[in-house]
Amino acid sequence: MKLLSIPFFTLLLIFTSCKQEPAPVETIIETIEAEIPEADNFNYDTLTGIYISDFGGSDIRIVLNYVSGNNAIGYNIHKGLQRNINGPVRVSGDSIYMTLNEPGDHEYDGAFELTFVGIDSNPKGEWTCNNGLIGKKSLNLKKQLSNRGDTDEINAINFTQYFGWMYDSIGNYNFQEDGLCIYDYYPTTDDVSRVEQLVEIKGTWSFNKDEVKIDWQPNSVFSAGPMILKINRDEYGEPFLENDDRTIHNHFW
Repeated sequence: MKLLSIPFFTLLLIFTSCKQEPAPVETIIETIEAEIPEADNFNYDTLTGIYISDFGGSDIRIVLNYVSGNNAIGYNIHKGLQRNINGPVRVSGDSIYMTLNEPGDHEYDGAFELTFVGIDSNPKGEWTCNNGLIGKKSLNLKKQLSNRGDTDEINAINFTQYFGWMYDSIGNYNFQEDGLCIYDYYPTTDDVSRVEQLVEIKGTWSFNKDEVKIDWQPNSVFSAGPMILKINRDEYGEPFLENDDRTIHNHFW
């Protein structure tokens, strides 16, 4: 019997052809759409303005000059001491939270935490002293409206229109809309000599019915505690301020 001779390369070709081709791999590319945050249409300008609260028995003013969805800038005034404040703003639902820090270079500086709900004229808050020397203060703030209205009745909103620049027998009073009151005078050493150096004392004023209260920074002119002044009118109907110690007239009357 004859043996069939099959060339080696023919066998190799037959063997290779019997192998199956590998299945192509399908590449799946998953498309993820970028998440676009909802537009913040809140008008943060509605939160700017002057807010008043009791602060340990005397008024404090918090003035917000600028508010956005990221930060807020302003200042506060308490007993004539003015401190700049600024810090981040956080929004959650219809609530707006502010952390407003004082500069930190005064021993009694601290931070305010304020909470607004929408366009809130009466936000809540608290103040914490940086070094803990003063206890934490709760704040029930009320916004001072800017609309003065057409009225002859003296109120907290139009007070400075009537009593912006006043004087007594010693010096001058400057009542400002943000609650600051500045008293300046030239001290005297005796009945003849006079010190030609103007001295300035700062305080914070507040209005209630027919009275004005001024909380002065420590000084040698006004006695300790709040200064209470009554509103009266002279024979011509022009208003003036007085208490048992002094009478204060308007420079413009």
